Amino acid sequence: MNMVFYGRYSDSGQSEQSIEGQRKACNDFAERNGYKIIAEYIDRATTGTNDSRPEFQRMIADSSKRQFEGIIVYQLDRFARNRYDSATNKAKLKRNGVKVLSARENITDDASGVLMESVLEGMAEYFSAELSQKVKRGMTLTAEKCEFTGSGVPLGYKIVDKKFAINKDEAPIVRRIFEMYLAGNKMIDIIDFLNANGLKTSKGNPYNKSSINRIISNRKYTGIYIYKDIEIPGGVPRIISDEVFKSAQALIAKNAKAPARLKSVEENYLLTTKLFCGHCGCAMTGESGHSSNGKIHQYYKCVTRRTRGNCDKATTKKSHIEDIVVSNVFNALTDKKIDEIAQRISELSAQESNTATIKRLKKMLKENEVATNNLIKAIESGKAVDIFSAQIEKRQAERIDLEIQLAHENMIRPVLTVEEVIFFFDRFKYGDVNNFAYRSALVDVLVDKIYVFDGDNPRVEIYCRASDFCIKSPKSEPLNGGSDLERLAPPA
Repeated sequence: MNMVFYGRYSDSGQSEQSIEGQRKACNDFAERNGYKIIAEYIDRATTGTNDSRPEFQRMIADSSKRQFEGIIVYQLDRFARNRYDSATNKAKLKRNGVKVLSARENITDDASGVLMESVLEGMAEYFSAELSQKVKRGMTLTAEKCEFTGSGVPLGYKIVDKKFAINKDEAPIVRRIFEMYLAGNKMIDIIDFLNANGLKTSKGNPYNKSSINRIISNRKYTGIYIYKDIEIPGGVPRIISDEVFKSAQALIAKNAKAPARLKSVEENYLLTTKLFCGHCGCAMTGESGHSSNGKIHQYYKCVTRRTRGNCDKATTKKSHIEDIVVSNVFNALTDKKIDEIAQRISELSAQESNTATIKRLKKMLKENEVATNNLIKAIESGKAVDIFSAQIEKRQAERIDLEIQLAHENMIRPVLTVEEVIFFFDRFKYGDVNNFAYRSALVDVLVDKIYVFDGDNPRVEIYCRASDFCIKSPKSEPLNGGSDLERLAPPA
């Protein structure tokens, strides 16, 4: 008997591996039952809540050619999650002599089998419709208990038994940021201080203006648990007093009215947090001055030289070093290098996604699936329908809770394929190097650190992310001699 395979996955954390799993199960099913699969129809990143799926519709149309007698799906919700669409399309297939078979659900052709199929389709539709409501309801219940909802842990806190607790290593940093801001320190000085001391944000990144603003504007530090429209005073441990927080907000409002010209001078330093002194290893940060005719001159200066004066690194002209970095990183973005970076990023994302939590959830889902299938077989064998139906409903509810947890874990740890990364860079590499937004994106995405040297051996070293290579200037070429850099192997 000739059959076709229909596979589908949605875009919520699934990938081509899902299709491979469905295909294997359907091939095994066909082999056990003496069927021959002659064609495949696959919809990728497509929901099953309606039948507006290109490959699905092509399969329905092809059924009129009478070249196959059945469609094998992994389970019925791959065919449709909407009962109306399922019944309509099965009626079309039946007129063409084609039936739908599930590789994972043992459904007979007699009256009980038809009833079971209807029940399973109804459950798939119900759970699809209820999934978003269950997620929202579950998150709301979690929030009402002041528990962690997975929306990120601010600097200064940690999660202990699902509750926010003080992180004794980070809380002093939060207090210091508020103190420096209220003491009148400029934003750039606070950023320089934190980064020069090797301190990181809650996500492990260097500080910038956005991360500082998020901290001094976060009311959670006054002890308020916040989740969407839910606010519970005292729901988290307090780090900052109400008086300190109110004073900081008043200063934010005052600074917001400062002249735009002064802000632009501070904010447009492209290499902030990435540029380092090759002499002492400390960060180099933006500095500006005015000539006698009022013209603004912008430089990068070693923080050690600025604060203590004991580093001999000269200031570096802002436009010159930024042009060097941008032009050479742009030129290094070859097809070969993109392939290397894509492979590395994909491997790293796969490693980070394969956590103990995800493994545990997948194992529990597998066990749930086995238990559910056993219960369905028990019903089909004529055992107590009421008892086993209640147990199936309980297992389905457990499965949804597990799927929600797994979807959340996959969402915060997405697995990027090599093809997805290449797709991004293929479009990314054709930007305008004279556009500030593009220059900024180029540096943020690709550059890890830049070291600038002068004196007897002036050079620039640009270390790139997710790749074992470094861009260096030739030793014989002074720093101000141009921007042609040679791409060499990284230092030992």
